[in-house]
Amino acid sequence: MRLSHYIPVGMALMLAISTAASAEDTTARDLINTVIEKNGGEVLLAKFPARTAKIKGTLYLIGSPTPMSGELASQGGDQHRMAVSLSADGQSIGFTTVLDRDRGWQRLFDNTSEMTDDQMAEAKEAAYAAWLATLIPLKDKAFELTALGESDVEKRPAIGVKVTREGRRPVKMYFDKETYRLVRTETIVRDESTSKDVPQETTYSDFNSAEGIPHAKKVVVKREGQPYVDIEVVSSKPKEKLEASVFAKP
Repeated sequence: MRLSHYIPVGMALMLAISTAASAEDTTARDLINTVIEKNGGEVLLAKFPARTAKIKGTLYLIGSPTPMSGELASQGGDQHRMAVSLSADGQSIGFTTVLDRDRGWQRLFDNTSEMTDDQMAEAKEAAYAAWLATLIPLKDKAFELTALGESDVEKRPAIGVKVTREGRRPVKMYFDKETYRLVRTETIVRDESTSKDVPQETTYSDFNSAEGIPHAKKVVVKREGQPYVDIEVVSSKPKEKLEASVFAKP
């Protein structure tokens, strides 16, 4: 069974050429500054560039709901570790994937293998998108920000910003108009089973706080409008730094 395609990503994370800001870009930057302030402030958010979390939920393998649980760790835009256990076909399947900058591995049962070039590219895009969700990277003017105006997310008004950077896929980010919390992201991902690029939508809700920083307790991911994974974040801990061993080869 190939599982790498079915593991939730969106975390989880960059080098590009800076561009001059347009008038619309200025509006988007003003929004991002407000979002950062409302979510704990620049000093607090910058203090915690890393995070660990415990999760559980349901993964939809070719449409079939599959229970899962696991742990995540991320640091910056290029380090990510995920270890999950799936209950499929009456057995428990352990799967670990690790991105450590320019190296990556996957472990299924007792077999560890290097990521292929395509898998590495996809893992880096996922880590990049997750990194943007920490908000502080958006202060860098190397990112081009474009205001998307207002829309509804889960029947609540939200304000959108499109984030682009050379060499990376665009990411649309939507913030609740009242709380300024990140409530949805939209991007393109590569579907490994079809080798096609498909739209992915991630919705965040039921917020809690850790170290003064809000985080979503519920995350719902859809691909092409269909359920992909539902996640409950059991616990989430912002970290100032993670040991190098966290991202070692499994």
